[in-house]
Amino acid sequence: MKSWTDFKNAINSKIPALYSGLNSGADEADICNIERKMKILLPQQLIELYKENNGDDENLICGIIMGFHFYSIDEMYSEWKTWKDISSNPDFMNGYKGTSTPENYIKKMYANPKWIPICGDGSGNHIGIDLDPDVNGKSGQIITFGTDESNKIVIAEDLNSFFERLTRIVNSNHFSIDEFDDENVISLNIDEDYGIFLTDYFKMNTSVK
Repeated sequence: MKSWTDFKNAINSKIPALYSGLNSGADEADICNIERKMKILLPQQLIELYKENNGDDENLICGIIMGFHFYSIDEMYSEWKTWKDISSNPDFMNGYKGTSTPENYIKKMYANPKWIPICGDGSGNHIGIDLDPDVNGKSGQIITFGTDESNKIVIAEDLNSFFERLTRIVNSNHFSIDEFDDENVISLNIDEDYGIFLTDYFKMNTSVK
């Protein structure tokens, strides 16, 4: 997938360790097995992504997706199953009053079994693929969701557009490199002094372009 290759190359030019930490691709059988367990056909773009790289090194402090760790297909399934179970729990779902940006693009639900997590921050917050959009949304749109994400945001029209957007960020003056525990980590800056988290960055830059 060209957009993924371009993004990887951009990251490799800045922090080679993150590129080197990518896993090799998943087998067709592994993908089919996950689809059977989920009872969902994964989008073709996601299948292509997993065939190229099956997640990144979870032992690195910084994940390749701007600090978020890229889930292996098994990790994706584990995270998805957790949220699927939550979606059937009325204690979480009843009375939920979240918001969507743009309005009516993402269903106002705490959890949805058709939100497929592709990366996360390790604290229950994810970026994923929405296969069950609201009336103004598009199946396959890339969204934020999770424990702290009451305002869910559409950040790209599809997975290709998502990686194209990330590549532009890597090549912008919003991208910088810090150090934490002797490891290079990504910092996203709105100005010279203010480094922010990936989902917060998207909240401050809500265009899907």
